[in-house]
Amino acid sequence: MAVVNLEHTPRNHYEVIFSNGFRPMFTLVALQALLALGGWLAFWNGWLAAPETLGTPLLWHGHEMLFGFVGAAIGGFLLAAVANWTGRRPVHGGALVLLVLCWLLARAVAWLGADWPALFNALAASLYWVVLAILFGRELIASGNRRNLKVLVLIGLFTLFSLAFHLQWLAPLDILHLTLVLVLMLLTLIGGRITPAFTRNWLNRQSPTPERLPAASGPLDAAAAVMTAISGLVWVFWPQSMAAAVLLALAGGLQLVRVLRWCGWQTRSEPLLWVLHLGYGWIGIGQLLLAGGSAGFWLSSAGLHALTIGAMGGMIMAVASRAALGHTGRALESTPILTLAFFSLHLAALTRIVAALWPAVMPPLITLSALLWLLAFALFSWRYLPILLGPSVSFSDRLKAGQG
Repeated sequence: MAVVNLEHTPRNHYEVIFSNGFRPMFTLVALQALLALGGWLAFWNGWLAAPETLGTPLLWHGHEMLFGFVGAAIGGFLLAAVANWTGRRPVHGGALVLLVLCWLLARAVAWLGADWPALFNALAASLYWVVLAILFGRELIASGNRRNLKVLVLIGLFTLFSLAFHLQWLAPLDILHLTLVLVLMLLTLIGGRITPAFTRNWLNRQSPTPERLPAASGPLDAAAAVMTAISGLVWVFWPQSMAAAVLLALAGGLQLVRVLRWCGWQTRSEPLLWVLHLGYGWIGIGQLLLAGGSAGFWLSSAGLHALTIGAMGGMIMAVASRAALGHTGRALESTPILTLAFFSLHLAALTRIVAALWPAVMPPLITLSALLWLLAFALFSWRYLPILLGPSVSFSDRLKAGQG
């Protein structure tokens, strides 16, 4: 997918930051990764009392990672992508400021809204998704791009789940699990599109006759997506059933076969690519671990954290890294700092899984996993905040770099 940079030349720092949705939203991704996990670590160790707005500390943790961390990532990705899909100038200026303020209002509800009216909290927490849908849909309709209007259905589901959580239309944990399944479907669809495409393009640049190219999309890919949805829904409502265990195992197997068909081993010299394969691979691993949890072999948190830390965290960091470089005119190359961030993040996922599989040492391993996550996003922030909040590389500078 080619990057179309239609940003106008900013006149000041404000116009730089709010020139494209990926800039403020991926900045918020990094900050939320640090603040929400830092808060959860403090709650877990008893250093800080958890806010009472969202119920238990566990519900607060799940809500802020899914609706806050992942929500900001979805907004940044969609607003950057829609400019490519439509050929229009990216959403910018006041509209983007409004979206950021709505996201911040939702975080204020999570941290401070314990004594606020429930209906106000529900509407305030869901407003971000409504504004995102309006901005995204406006771009599609203005350009006549009807093909991607189906994405609005997914944004609408996030809005619905947010309202349902705050108004308690279902058990809050069931709603968080439904949101998790929805995010997995997004990763399956988007990751399944960009990972093999980026890999194919990179391999073709390395050699006119690559050893092997990623397999084209086919029935197996469709089966993996369908089984991920079905197994996820069964797991939400019947988590300890044998049906959930069998369906999750089947979905996990299909996802692992799918990612292996994309030839990720050939990208081992390019961290920006192999982390996409690794992040996607955690989907299959997480589903297999969830299957074992449904069958009673181990705690379900092993699978949950393979999916959340490994798949969601891994894919978000990988996509944000590529988008920030590509959309600002920089070379798609990793650095030692970024590679260390990738390593720390996936080690955090592995550590958290071991904590669930080995309950005797769970408390220190949970703390270690959280610290590794914080290290990963601190390194990511160190590398990328100057890029996200700074000017793009000019076309003339890109030409000079290419000539040099």
